[in-house]
Amino acid sequence: MKTNLTAEYYMKNRNAFIILMFFAWVFQLKADDLKLKDYVKKEAEKAAKENKMLVIEFWAPSCNPCMALKRDIFENKLQVELIHKYFSVLPFSPADSIYKPLFSFYNLEFQSSIIYVDKQGNEIDRTIGYNGDRDIYMGLMQEILKGRNVYTDVLREYNKDSLNLQNCFIMAKKLASRYEYDEASRLFNKILLADPADRQGMRIESLYNVAEIEFIKTGSLKKMREFIELVTKNYFAPKAYVYLINDLINKKNKSECISICESGLKNYPNSWEILNKYAWAICSFKIKDQYPKALSLVQKSISINPSRPGTHSTESWIYFEMGDKQKAIESVKRAIDLFPDRGFLQDLKTFEAK
Repeated sequence: MKTNLTAEYYMKNRNAFIILMFFAWVFQLKADDLKLKDYVKKEAEKAAKENKMLVIEFWAPSCNPCMALKRDIFENKLQVELIHKYFSVLPFSPADSIYKPLFSFYNLEFQSSIIYVDKQGNEIDRTIGYNGDRDIYMGLMQEILKGRNVYTDVLREYNKDSLNLQNCFIMAKKLASRYEYDEASRLFNKILLADPADRQGMRIESLYNVAEIEFIKTGSLKKMREFIELVTKNYFAPKAYVYLINDLINKKNKSECISICESGLKNYPNSWEILNKYAWAICSFKIKDQYPKALSLVQKSISINPSRPGTHSTESWIYFEMGDKQKAIESVKRAIDLFPDRGFLQDLKTFEAK
C-alpha cells in the first residue's frame, strides 16, 4: 500500500512538472516572439525615417530561386539603386543567428521567401519563390510600395465577393506568388469556366498560370504545350517556349528541342528569351556548324535586353566553344559585372585556365 501511495505521489508530481515545463516553454516562445516582433518593428521604423519600406529576404546560397531573385532584383547592378531608393532590404541566410527564429516567427517553409513590412512592423504581403519574370516581380513590388493589391486588401475584397471574377483573378495571382498552388489553380480554372469568351480579358494569363502550376507541381509540360498551340500571340508564350526548351535540353532531345526553338523564333522573332535559349540549345548540343548562328541569336538577345547576366553567360560559352578565349572572358566578365554569380566566377576560371 505504501508503495502504491509513493507511486501515485510520484506520478502526480511528475505530471505537474511536465505541465509546468510545458507552460514555461510556451511563455518562452511568446517572449521570443515579442523580441522578434520588437526587432522587426524597430527596423521598420528605421526604414520609415528614410521613407523606405522594410523588406526581409530569406535566402540560401544553394537555393536557385533565392539566387535568381538576387541576380535579377536585389543585387542586379541596374536594379540595385532603384531598390535601395525605396526599400530597406534585410537579407538573412542560415548562417545568420536570427535566421531560424525569424523563419519560424513568420511560419515559413521555403528559403526563397520575401516579407514586406509596413511602418508599424506588420507584415502586409509576402512572396515565395521566383519564376524568373523580373518585370512582373518588379511590378508587384511597386504595387506593394504604393499600397495597391497588398495581400490583406486582396483577401478582404475576395471574402466580400468571391463570385467576382476580378477578385478571383487578383486573389489567384497572390496565392500563386505565395506557393499556395492548389487554391490558385482552382481560382484560375474557375475564371476559365466562368468566362470562356474572355470578356474580361483574363483567359490567357489564367491558362498560362494553370500550365505553370501543373509543371511546378507535377513536372508535366502537357498544358504548356497546349498553351503554345491553342493561344494566339501573347506576352506569356515566349516564357512557355523557354520552359519547353529547357526541358528538352535537360532530356538531351536535340531534334525536338531545335524544332521547338525554330517554332518559337518564327512566332516571336524579337523575344530576347527565345533568342537566348535557342543560342544556348545550339551550344548545349554542340552543333558546331551552327555556332555562328547561335552567336548572332544571343547578340540580338543582348541588344534587346542587355541587363540579363545569363545572356552574357550564354555568349561567353559560345565564344569559348568557338575557340575565342579572350572574347569568352570579356563576355563572362560582363555577366559578373551585372551579378557575381558563383557559376559565372567558375566559368571565368575555366576560361582563363584553358
